[in-house]
Amino acid sequence: MHMHHYLQIGVSNSSVFHLKGEGWKTQQTVSSFYIQPDVSHRLQLSGEDTVLMIWLDPETATHFSFENKGDIHFPLLQELEPELKSFCDILLDCDRAKEIRRVVLQKSIDESEFDERVQNAILWIKEHLVDQTISVEQLAGEVYLSPGRFMHLFSEEVGIPVRKFILWQRLKHTLLVMSEGENITKAAHSAGFTDSSHMNRTFNAMFGITPSKIFKNSRFIQVFPC
Repeated sequence: MHMHHYLQIGVSNSSVFHLKGEGWKTQQTVSSFYIQPDVSHRLQLSGEDTVLMIWLDPETATHFSFENKGDIHFPLLQELEPELKSFCDILLDCDRAKEIRRVVLQKSIDESEFDERVQNAILWIKEHLVDQTISVEQLAGEVYLSPGRFMHLFSEEVGIPVRKFILWQRLKHTLLVMSEGENITKAAHSAGFTDSSHMNRTFNAMFGITPSKIFKNSRFIQVFPC
């Protein structure tokens, strides 16, 4: 079992996903699903069909509509499944990734929809990821709020606490740098992790796999730095 802050969507043309949630007695075999952020789950694949996996980051996931929060849902929303399945058997690139994003969200989402102070804090975090000591007090000072008020506002706007958001940005940055050919140690340091072991433990706890396995000449997983 693992959990992460992404909202996760999976689609295939056949029942190849084996899902199990916390407390479930048996796993479910499905062709599509979505999993809310921070929900413990186990996911396995079977067969040789190509599948489409989508992870929406916390900022974007707040704009996705759910009937029930904190759960695992299958099948996928009926209006989304046919459109997303059309992407399963085509070669993906950044343009198609953006098209998938539009299909899922039905509109373009950007950080300008947040409170201006949260926008500024997000920008500051992304510009200072290499700093291992980013603190709530430091961020609150940058946007002229008390630490308590800042933490409440950030969680309310983004959907997760600011410390989890910072960790999430470090993981995303590490993956981006590795996708450009950098080794795992330098990628981890560039994102503010103390070392590659720290980054590996964090990544594995959230995704159930290490980043090195993703990039090790895999013909099953492709990552596009868009």
